[in-house]
Amino acid sequence: MSWITITTGDVQTRLTGPEMDAFRTAATAFGQVDPLPEIIAQVVDEIRGYIAACSENRLGAAGTIPPRLLATAINIIRYRYATRLPGMSSLIDPLRVAEYNDALRLLQQVAACDFSIEDPDGRDGSATPMVSGRAPQFSRQQQDGI
Repeated sequence: MSWITITTGDVQTRLTGPEMDAFRTAATAFGQVDPLPEIIAQVVDEIRGYIAACSENRLGAAGTIPPRLLATAINIIRYRYATRLPGMSSLIDPLRVAEYNDALRLLQQVAACDFSIEDPDGRDGSATPMVSGRAPQFSRQQQDGI
């Protein structure tokens, strides 16, 4: 699968309606725009930095991440969206803190080349199988390997 762009709709799938309303109401003053698109862009850029840290990885088009890291990205986005302002801590429970910490640990594994991701062209990033063995020897007297 090709790399993807995260949308606000992707994030909303992991938030309840009241949470989304609370984030938007508390996070914006009159005339301000919703900060979610900017948070998404920052997290995507950060994830791409983790990906680039592993020399075995290739980056996809700007603003995209591998689908395998979508849940990781959303966990980070959701946490940062909720912790953006004082008083929002009531929306962060121990499970979400654990998901955020797990997401950061996974990204560290990506950077250390310990977690494979899809190549931008859709191929699985895991190692390509290699076949090795002794080379057959051919001569007039011996036809080893035929």
